[in-house]
Amino acid sequence: MIEAFAGAAFVAFGVAAGVAWLVARNASRLGLQDVPNERSSHQSLTPRGGGLGIVAGVAAGTLVLAAAGIRPGKDLGVLLAGSAVIAALGAIDDRYSIRARYRLAVQLAVAVAVVILIGGADRLPLPPPLDVPLGWLAGPLAVVWLISVTNFYNFMDGIDGLAAGQTIASCAGVAIAVWSAGAVELALVLAAATIGFLLLNIPPARIFLGDIGSTSLGFTIAGLPLLAPAGGRSMALFGVAIGLTLFLLDPLETLARRARAGHRIGTAHRWHSYQRLAVTRGRQRVVALCLVFVGLVLSVGGGIAYRASWLAWPLVAVGLAAFAVERFLAGRTRDVAGIGPP
Repeated sequence: MIEAFAGAAFVAFGVAAGVAWLVARNASRLGLQDVPNERSSHQSLTPRGGGLGIVAGVAAGTLVLAAAGIRPGKDLGVLLAGSAVIAALGAIDDRYSIRARYRLAVQLAVAVAVVILIGGADRLPLPPPLDVPLGWLAGPLAVVWLISVTNFYNFMDGIDGLAAGQTIASCAGVAIAVWSAGAVELALVLAAATIGFLLLNIPPARIFLGDIGSTSLGFTIAGLPLLAPAGGRSMALFGVAIGLTLFLLDPLETLARRARAGHRIGTAHRWHSYQRLAVTRGRQRVVALCLVFVGLVLSVGGGIAYRASWLAWPLVAVGLAAFAVERFLAGRTRDVAGIGPP
């Protein structure tokens, strides 16, 4: 068993790194080059679509496990299929740029299908006494969760290493919680594949995730709690959400500020707190490292809280405090190169 998991992780790592390298080498021929503009955090032409390496790595790692007799169950198979569709949509968007409403329509259809086949969380994903039954809202709220994290991941993929680092942190929390064999298997191969990609994405990045990477990672991470037993899904969802605190609160707060200012939500911008902090190339490394470290601490805590519920409310306090510090520091950053107001 251990040998099979180790082999799957090794293969996922190697395939992800190799495919990402191939995409980077052939980006110009594939039409996968990110041209910097006034809203970008990079200054030179950079390949994108490196998320294809992660998708390939996860697929290869899953096949290794299947060959060893560890085949994905029905729920895991549904989540993998949904993630594959989201990845395909992202790949098309990376190459041809799909209009936002069409992307959202496909994401909605996939999320609905996954929730119908797997189910949602029957209680509000908060610690007692706020874990009230959701009733008929369980399915719709699970759909909203999947779509929100999918797109928030895309919003947060703005500096090198941040989205990939958070993915590894979230996978660590899932592995610690061990709410189901399928979730641990997917977390293992996903983390290994993401590390393989990260070799080329560490600042200064030689390739970006692209939408194929950011959206499929967000969808997969959001779907992992749905692999928990029905009675434990609310706490599993809480554990993943608390690990994603900065990835959830930053986009929500930014969208609210832009709406108040009368800006169109869908237009490109640099209003996110992490973007304001990472105003120079040199600061991007420090910001990404600090935010990923916070994500790792919260994700590990969320994994432990799955079985030690007394830790849940302290984690909420830590997560809110961490975002408050990030927002305070971002508000003190001077407006540079078109970055939005504090």
